[in-house]
Amino acid sequence: MNYIVCENIRSAYNVGNIVRTADGLGRGVIISWYSAPLTHPKVAKTALGAEQTIDAHHFHDIQATIDFLREQWYTIIASEKTPDAVALGSYTPPSEKIAVIMGNEITGVDQVTIGQVDHIIHIPMLGTKESLNVGQAAAIMMRAIDHP
Repeated sequence: MNYIVCENIRSAYNVGNIVRTADGLGRGVIISWYSAPLTHPKVAKTALGAEQTIDAHHFHDIQATIDFLREQWYTIIASEKTPDAVALGSYTPPSEKIAVIMGNEITGVDQVTIGQVDHIIHIPMLGTKESLNVGQAAAIMMRAIDHP
């Protein structure tokens, strides 16, 4: 089971969107830090029931999330634009077990988290905007990472 990690996602609607997409693509979800829990009414409204059936975990801090993934031998990827990030189309995952961390809508993946991941991947943007909504970015990452 590959996971999408919601790290500090401030909008419960975005969390619900990610949960629903993860369900549709056969992924699990890890809720970390202050991202809305699956029991939040706005998550349920957007997830349309997927929050009740998806493989999900909740950790109160990102270190517990990373420890869980390391114990299970996951390759941990941050979806973030940094100077050494690899473009999504140029990345080949080194293992079958993948966890992709999606960060806060404004501040992105926390810098402490960036320092602990195996790889940093970014979605190349061709227009004038530098980023996508976190829900759409999560969908692209979920689909592309293990289906190059």
